[in-house]
Amino acid sequence: MKKIYFAYGANTNKGAMRRRCPNAKPVGAGHIKGYKLKFNNVADIVPFPNKDSLMTQDVPCVIWEITEDCEKALDRFEGFPSLYRKVDVEGYMGENYFYENGSIPTKINGFVYKMNYSGFHTPSPYYVRGIRDGLKGFFTDHDMVDRHIDQAIITSFRQSEKFTVQPRMVGGKQWR
Repeated sequence: MKKIYFAYGANTNKGAMRRRCPNAKPVGAGHIKGYKLKFNNVADIVPFPNKDSLMTQDVPCVIWEITEDCEKALDRFEGFPSLYRKVDVEGYMGENYFYENGSIPTKINGFVYKMNYSGFHTPSPYYVRGIRDGLKGFFTDHDMVDRHIDQAIITSFRQSEKFTVQPRMVGGKQWR
């Protein structure tokens, strides 16, 4: 039985998914509705208030069709069920919520891996590069991808600073 999987972190990368799940088929670019991206060392998503509003900050993702063997491999990679749990989500296919002709993209249901632990911590530049490259392999609007990831890094840095005694240095270009 095949399933739809929404990848927003390391599994957005085609090469990484080819190694982990050789039978996974990319469906294409999409968004996870009603969530926003955050980092707690690795990628995570959190519900965004007012989920039914058009003003939500939906998470850009790569939509994959996976097999049972793929799901088992992803479970191991994601540390399921200890680090991440599976959550059913609604999303839509395509780069934008509205197309220029006014039509709304196709809704699609699937699942994500959602972190079991709360908190914020900035990720490594190498990890972020993999996500950027993965999303840019599916999205033509590279500026949107950069803005989305940059905002998540800034938010995670600010939140982690609230709980850090010693100041930490952060540089903008190292994440690009």
